[in-house]
Amino acid sequence: MGDVLLVACGGGANSALSKADIPISPMMAISRENGTISIDDKELIRKGMANYRVVIPFCILGGQVSTDIVREVIRCARAEGCKVVSVLGIPLEMEADRRERALRNLSDVVALSDCCLAFDMQRSMDVFMETYVDRKFDFFFMMIDRLIVTSINAIKDCLDGPFFTVFKDKLYAFASCNDVLTVNAVVKAWNLMLFDNNTEKDGLVILVSARTSSAEMDAISDRAVRELGIMPEVMRRTDSDDSKVIVFRSVSSF
Repeated sequence: MGDVLLVACGGGANSALSKADIPISPMMAISRENGTISIDDKELIRKGMANYRVVIPFCILGGQVSTDIVREVIRCARAEGCKVVSVLGIPLEMEADRRERALRNLSDVVALSDCCLAFDMQRSMDVFMETYVDRKFDFFFMMIDRLIVTSINAIKDCLDGPFFTVFKDKLYAFASCNDVLTVNAVVKAWNLMLFDNNTEKDGLVILVSARTSSAEMDAISDRAVRELGIMPEVMRRTDSDDSKVIVFRSVSSF
């Protein structure tokens, strides 16, 4: 939608979006260097946000530069009167120092935002490695990048409707799954959340295909209540991939 701006904060976010090979616009890239806009040019950043209702900062937390950038982007968005929906990545376990800094800073960035979506790159890697065997390491990074971009595009779709009355909590984990039976995909996604800090709450949002019937949406709600014990919000996306669902579960930020 035309009044939502994605802002890639730092090198990791810029790299993920460029490698996913899925169109996403409008977008602003910010970094210390090699971005479309320098983080030091606050006036230009605010000017770029002036005509937008919602800003989506996307950041792989943990790097000193990227974490500073996402905080500054949120401050600029607030100054322009924009709502903020942040998408935040947690680095792999092999990047121990960055991962520890990311987890330490997560609560702060969540507090600055209206709503956040978090994903753990280690959890994402583990899920894809269980699903796809005998693949090269680069394949798993490509899958993570594509999942991030498709999820961001789905969120942009939601922002055209009553997003902030549906996504009522501050922080959500998410997962995407496919199944011939959409109701089965929901349960699969619930068990494959890409961020898990053992602090589940009662918020559940399920995004389904644009062609999903009202009867099918009712069946999904009934299955969620019966098996998960939560009444979900079920919303249609704009795409027509009938087998795919994207599930968002609210969690606490430690």
